[in-house]
Amino acid sequence: MARIEAWLQRVTTLRARFTQLAPDGRMSTGRVFLHRPGRLRFDYDPPSRVQLIATDWRLIFVDWAARQVNVLPLSQTPLAFLLDEQVRLSGELEVRSVQRRAGEIALEVVRAKEPDQGRVVMVFAEQPIELRRWAVTDPQGLTTTVLIEEPEYGVPLDPELFRFRDPQIFGWPEG
Repeated sequence: MARIEAWLQRVTTLRARFTQLAPDGRMSTGRVFLHRPGRLRFDYDPPSRVQLIATDWRLIFVDWAARQVNVLPLSQTPLAFLLDEQVRLSGELEVRSVQRRAGEIALEVVRAKEPDQGRVVMVFAEQPIELRRWAVTDPQGLTTTVLIEEPEYGVPLDPELFRFRDPQIFGWPEG
């Protein structure tokens, strides 16, 4: 676990493709960008018109097709610990299980004070250590899985990726 925590701590940026499997079986693809501390962005490929942006203290979910914006405190999201300045798999988090199989290590993590708020299972390649996928299970027991593909770590990312311009103020794009 210490090796994984140290690896997560060293990851300052990530750019990758992703494939997401929703609880209802729908599959989506897109690009994910992470810049620690505190910034994350998911751009979904068409036909989806959804975007997630974490910036400062909030996670912003934008559904461009429905013209809807929802904001959650970042601290209430399951993967917020990955965006912390110091990634720690103890203290506020509790590692419930560690499993090794077929060259992978799977960690099940919950919030120590709110274990009923869901869980995250992160799966890492063992040699070399690298995040391959995660599965988030919400309080209702619904699981969303995200596979990381073609990851690039430590690459420069444009700060504009994490700037949110509220379409309710600046206007919704046409189409």
